[in-house]
Amino acid sequence: MYKKIYIFFAWICVGAAFIGIFLPLVPTTPFLLLAIFLYMRSSKSGIKMILRNRCLAPYIRSYFAKEGIDAPILLRTILLLWTSIGLCIAFATDNSLIRLLLLGIAIGVTIHLYCRRKGRIRKTDSRHW
Repeated sequence: MYKKIYIFFAWICVGAAFIGIFLPLVPTTPFLLLAIFLYMRSSKSGIKMILRNRCLAPYIRSYFAKEGIDAPILLRTILLLWTSIGLCIAFATDNSLIRLLLLGIAIGVTIHLYCRRKGRIRKTDSRHW
């Protein structure tokens, strides 16, 4: 019974992660991590499906390997982020406070992504854990 529930919620997480590829305000990696956690408890084939998917695999593989984000993915993500938030600031709201909040989110996410770029992440020695 629990296995089917885990699989159901894992599929929802995979769907949300896939949407997150195209909508910058929807996170991709956290949903993939949650999906993998749920698949670990229910279906190993689900994990394989994520790791074989050409759209989703780059996000999760680099996260697990602690390699950082590849430059093309980083550039595409930041461009989509600023395009969507810029359009929201320009057309979706007249409220100055919301515009400032959106601008702050865009700056914060850009800084976070830039710090996660490939070559910046230091691999830790597993013996210290």
